[in-house]
Parts: sequence; C-alpha cells; structure tokens
Amino acid sequence: MNSSVLIQSALLHDFNHPLNGQRVNILVENGVIAQISTSPISASEGTRIIGGGDLSVSLGWFDAYSFLPDPGEPWKESVETFCQAASAGGFTEVAALCGSDPLPEKSASIESLLQKSQSQAVKLYPLGLASEHGEGKEMAEVFELSQAGSIGVTDGMVGGATLSLRSRLMQYCQSLSIPYLHMAYNPKLVTNAEVHEGEISVNLGLKGIPTASETVEVLASIEIAKWLDVPVVILGVSSKESVEIIRNAKAAGVRISAVVPALNLYGTDHLVGDFDSNYKVLPPLRTEEDKKALIQGLVEGVIDGICANHTPEDVENKKLEFNYARFGAATFDAMAHVLLSGKSQEEMAAIVGALTYGNRKIYHLDTPKMEVGAKANLTVFEKGNFELNQPKSKAYNVILKGESLQFRIADVLLNK
Repeated sequence: MNSSVLIQSALLHDFNHPLNGQRVNILVENGVIAQISTSPISASEGTRIIGGGDLSVSLGWFDAYSFLPDPGEPWKESVETFCQAASAGGFTEVAALCGSDPLPEKSASIESLLQKSQSQAVKLYPLGLASEHGEGKEMAEVFELSQAGSIGVTDGMVGGATLSLRSRLMQYCQSLSIPYLHMAYNPKLVTNAEVHEGEISVNLGLKGIPTASETVEVLASIEIAKWLDVPVVILGVSSKESVEIIRNAKAAGVRISAVVPALNLYGTDHLVGDFDSNYKVLPPLRTEEDKKALIQGLVEGVIDGICANHTPEDVENKKLEFNYARFGAATFDAMAHVLLSGKSQEEMAAIVGALTYGNRKIYHLDTPKMEVGAKANLTVFEKGNFELNQPKSKAYNVILKGESLQFRIADVLLNK
C-alpha cells in the first residue's frame, strides 16, 4: 500500500475511540494512518478518495471461522477467490479451516497455506483440525499444528467430539494458549436431520434438528470447563436456549466464549421454505425468537464473536433435491447486508464490536489501533441500495446473488 487514500465523512464505529459516533476524515499514507479529524482534510494530487455515500468506518473486520476447501477442491473455492471474497465482505483477517485433501492435520499443510496466502488480499490465519481426520475420536497433532502457525484447532461445523477427547483438548489447548473451538451439535440425537425442528420442518416433511442437539453439547462443555477450570469456546450458537445457558454460566464465573454465525443473525428457517438449499446450513437457521435472542446476546456481551461460516460448494453438491444437498452457504459477498440490515444503532455497535474486538480476543490476538501512526487495518461500509451481481466467490451457493442489498463494503485498507 504505497499511496495516499482519504476516507471522507465516514461515521466512526469504535467504542474505544474518543471520536466514536462522529463523522471523521481519515488520511492513510503509504499504509499508515496519517490523520484522523472531524474537520476536512486536504487531499494531495493522486490521492484516492473514498467518499460520496452514507459511509461508516471501523477497524478491520476479523472472521472467527470459515471453511476453505483448497487444497483439494479448488473448483469450489481457491485460496485466491476465498481471500478476494472475504475482502469484498469487509474482512481484513480471517481464521479459516483450510483443505479437504490433504486435511489441515499436519504442520506441513499449515506452513504451506501461510506461504501461499502471503500475497492475498486478506491476512489468513489457518486453523488446524482438533481430531484425526476430523472424526472426533483421537486428538490430532495439536502441538505441531500450533508450532507451525495454527492459531486454534477445531473440527469445524460438524460436532461429535467425544466428551473424553473434548476434555483433553480443552486442557491441552489451554497449555498452548490457543483456543479449541467446539461446535455445539450432536448429530446422533436425530440422524439425517436437515433443518430446524419446528413448523417449517413439519410443513416441508423434513427431519428436524432439535434445539436439544445444541444445548446438550453446550451444557456438557460448560460442565467440563467447570470441572477442569479451563476455558471453552462454543462455535455455532444458534438458539435462545443456548444464549440463556451461556448467560448463566458466565454469571457463575465459567470461562466461556460463544461464536454465532452471521446468517443466524439475519434469517430464520423460513428462508428454506421453498426448499432453497443455499440456506441448508449448520447450525440451522431457527426461529425469529431465536434470532432476536442471539442479537440481544451480542448486545449484552453474552455472545463474544461472529463468524461468516463461509462454506463454498459446487453445483453438483447443491443443485439437488433438498435431502441430498450438502450443508453450507457462501456468505462473504453479502456479509455487510447480512450483518447490518434491519439492525438498530445499538445492535450495529455490538456487531461491529464483535467483529473487531471480540473475535480477536477469542484467539488472543492484538486488536489494531485506530490512531495516527498505526498501520492501516480498516473496513469502510456503506448504506444505500445495491445489487449483488458479480460476487468475488466462485462458489455455486452464494447467497443473495442478484438481490437488493441495503449495505455493502465500500473498501478495505490493510497494511500487513
């Protein structure tokens, strides 16, 4: 970033900044913040201007979890298109579980990904598999993965780790100062389930995923955390019942962090009402009541982080009868709209706070600074009327493609 960029009249979203809630002008020169002011800043010749719309600016957004099938299935999404789509979604940094063949369970896979991602549009933080082959039975080479650069371990949005393995992972990861992210989902409670258990599942004749398949795992992880006095990170919180359980656990002093997928803050199971497989996701979209509880949980600080849960798929795995379609949605390109549309100022502040501070705290990473002399790590987003016509992701299952959006990303500035 060897040029001058001027962000003009953007509403500042940073609850730790003295100018929070005010319209500011920010000048970035050679990748470093040179000025921040509520007064106009003169632009020199050749300065790129970001302005003219209803703009907001925050620290760069950090994605707490997404999945990249490259290496292995780059036709679904390559490292390059994944990073381009993440940047288009407002993220400057992404924690991602990367690779379907080989799986990210060896140090060489982590090292290779770090090297390949150096020239990309975002900073990619690789996650390693917590268990061998992601099957939830035996611990993977967690120490070697962390030494190679993995900032955390997880088996992704599949759940299923045994209680014995979970307890060992929570202890071991604490000793390494990296998080173990456990998906709160028990697929064995109701096998071959596809959508939230409720009115929609009954109307469509589909097997429902009960809230209990999530809460039993949340409760189990909390009990292990209390027993061993270790922290726990719950990935994929989707129900009001889980929010209440986590609220009570935090009040009792349990060291628990919770991450909600962005799509669960946006939609409900009604989105699959016409068998739209793009909204067949894990965790499932649940009810309006669940969605409201998740948003309120963010506002109250019960929920700590947000993940894009970007899960690219190809036409062969998505353009099928609903029963046969794979789980997952490609969410990056529509992320600003998914997160911010229909939200109050208080809710928007909580969402941006989770994206900037909360997600990084989960991984024990320093938050960038919004101050003169700091390296630029900024997300600029815009309110208006837009259409998503040319997504950066090449996945088949891009949500909201061709539809009207109320928010979009105007630009991201990142000096790695």
